[in-house]
Amino acid sequence: MTKARDIADIASNLSANAGKAIVVNNAGNELVFGDAGSSDIYGFEKYDSNSFNLKDSLKVHYTGGSDDLSVAHNNSEQTDLYDESFIAKRNLSFSVNSDGELLVTV
Repeated sequence: MTKARDIADIASNLSANAGKAIVVNNAGNELVFGDAGSSDIYGFEKYDSNSFNLKDSLKVHYTGGSDDLSVAHNNSEQTDLYDESFIAKRNLSFSVNSDGELLVTV
C-alpha cells in the first residue's frame, strides 16, 4: 500500500484513530501509528537551596502528557519561568553523576 493510501485510510475513519499520530517507524521504512501525546515539555529551574545566594540546585518541571504547564509568568512582562526548556519524549529520567553532570535516560 502507498503512503498516500495509508494516510487516506486513517483520515477516512478519524473517530477510530482518536489520540493517534502517524509516525515513521524506527527502521525508517513504514508509516505506523504512534501516541499523539507522547511528548512532554520539560522546564529547568535553577534555584538557591541553601540561602547562600547561589543557584546551586536544579528543579525539573514537566507536563506528564497533559497541557497544563505554563512557561511564562502571567504578568505584564510574560518573562520566562524556566532557565531552559525543551520538548522531548515523555518519561525521560534525569540524574546527576559523581562529576556533577546532568544525565538523561530515555
